[in-house]
Amino acid sequence: MDDNSKYKELFFEETEEYLQLLNDNMLRIEQNINDISSLEEMFRAAHTLKGMAATMGYKSMTDLTHRMESLLGLLKSGENFKEDNIINLIFRCLDKLTEIVEDLRNNKDDTYVKDLLEELEQLINKNDQNKKTEKVDELKEFVLSETDENVIKSAYERGYNAYVIDVTIDDGCLLKGPRAYLVINNLEKIGDVIYTYPDAQNLENGEYEKTFRLILLTKETIADVKEKIENVSEIENVNILEIQPNYSTETNLKSETKKENKKSDTKLSNNSNLNQSIRVDIQKLDSFMNLVSELVIYRTRLEDVSKRADINEIDEPLGQVARITSELQDLVLKIRMQPVSVVFNRFPRMVRDLSKELNKKISLVIEGEETELDRTVVSELSEPLIHLIRNAADHGIESVDKRIKLNKPEEGIIKLNAYQEGNRVIIVVSDDGAGINIEAIKETAEKRGISTENLSEDDLLQLIFDQGFSTAKEITDVSGRGVGMDVVKQKISSLGGTIEVISEINKGTSFIIKLPLTLSIIQALLVKIGGETFAIPLGIIEKVIKIEDKDILQSKLSELYMYRERAVPVVRVNQKLGLSEVGENHHLILTLLGDQYYGLVVDELIGQQEIVIKKLNGILGKMKEYLGATILGNGDITLILDVGSICMR
Repeated sequence: MDDNSKYKELFFEETEEYLQLLNDNMLRIEQNINDISSLEEMFRAAHTLKGMAATMGYKSMTDLTHRMESLLGLLKSGENFKEDNIINLIFRCLDKLTEIVEDLRNNKDDTYVKDLLEELEQLINKNDQNKKTEKVDELKEFVLSETDENVIKSAYERGYNAYVIDVTIDDGCLLKGPRAYLVINNLEKIGDVIYTYPDAQNLENGEYEKTFRLILLTKETIADVKEKIENVSEIENVNILEIQPNYSTETNLKSETKKENKKSDTKLSNNSNLNQSIRVDIQKLDSFMNLVSELVIYRTRLEDVSKRADINEIDEPLGQVARITSELQDLVLKIRMQPVSVVFNRFPRMVRDLSKELNKKISLVIEGEETELDRTVVSELSEPLIHLIRNAADHGIESVDKRIKLNKPEEGIIKLNAYQEGNRVIIVVSDDGAGINIEAIKETAEKRGISTENLSEDDLLQLIFDQGFSTAKEITDVSGRGVGMDVVKQKISSLGGTIEVISEINKGTSFIIKLPLTLSIIQALLVKIGGETFAIPLGIIEKVIKIEDKDILQSKLSELYMYRERAVPVVRVNQKLGLSEVGENHHLILTLLGDQYYGLVVDELIGQQEIVIKKLNGILGKMKEYLGATILGNGDITLILDVGSICMR
């Protein structure tokens, strides 16, 4: 990959992050037009995006972000616009920027965006006409907004100083815009600039007489701040005043001559970790993972050989190898883990647009977005979740009129929840809508020549995952074309996961996706069942109890074990796997799946071991009872049990 390609790839990655940041903050502003902190964050993101695009020579993107930044600057300064008009316009800009980035990534032409630019220009020019008579260098009056007051108070509580800085440039300066930019750039290296007068756009364009004002939050002293500013050429004068912790909006300031703080060695948190992270090609991480996996396998084999041959001399170095291998394994797993928020963050904007498109009131609730998964799994989650959420909005959530008739709240809820369950992550996409009509599924199945005579309700629900199966009466742009659900199941299966559906008419539908936490190395308990050795992931095991037959209670439908005053269903694993029962000394392995305990009856405990998960192919790969296989220290291949599937059967 040449240098130019590297820069382009880095540009695309960072641009996606900034566009996501802009979308998230715009959604907050749509809920509260006076959310100044989100507006400030958008302004900074647009400014950075503009600079990145200009550096790469992408003109249409530069021009669009430049106009967006100007418009955001006007909103930040308190200008009033029709809220729906301005919000929809900015969302359109963000969509166009996403489209431009995608075209550039695919080596298409950098298309110009004339219509959007003209709309933005009209709004900006209309405001500029109203401001032409203002003198931007009249800085004597200074009244803080309530938002600025709160930000400064919060900064004081964290040990920062707040300075009001007036910077005057030389009379003969021809590049006023670049001078202001250099001053702000220098100050942002030691703190946060939370306010400029005039706004950043006018400063950058040089649209001020001689003097401009800043408010800076920093832990540096006045002398250090002044030095940073005076390092810029053509600066005539710098006046710095410190805002007192007990200030009022009537400008209670203290000048440089009244107080001199001791210099702090601690920088602002957003600068202290500068250059502490790098981007790594995912293929390199895959290679790292494979090498560590092989190391774990051979370490286990060496330990087994040492034990069988009783070679005491290598115990100490082998222990060190085991420790280093474990640390390496832990490190590579942590490096590969990524929060599901990377995917989840895209959906609030999507649901907002679907709500308007379908003329429904829909709210998206996200929980557990901090839950982490292997990066490979996270990167593949987007497509299936998009299908599920679009179906929930189109087929699940009813119209406002229908919800009122059903005594439901006007606003439908789509919920996206993620949580860890042992060595798995569960993702649930649910809605409080109409539910799935079983009779409609039967009708569609009959039309397609599928017999439903002996199918249970769960079996009928599974039919929605068949290719081309759709119960929708009308085809829409959102869903109902008979594609999507089969793709969802195929994608989840390819990631080593499963998907289940639970639905109730007029109550709602839940899709439960179970995914492996990582695709590589786990701690497991080795057990004997029916004379065969199996591995059970340690993460879901609550307790191991040696039991006798009298400890298990018989009910009409199942066997139970009392644990902490709770009746726990007992699962005879040998029966589930079609194996004969061996011996009478059984152990009960208590596992926790969600909030439900299950007791697995096994014949013998072998011990705990670190294992490398190898994916199963062919016929075994289709068997839900197994997560995969592993190679033990003696070279034997052992199957890893999928406890969730076994208990739910």
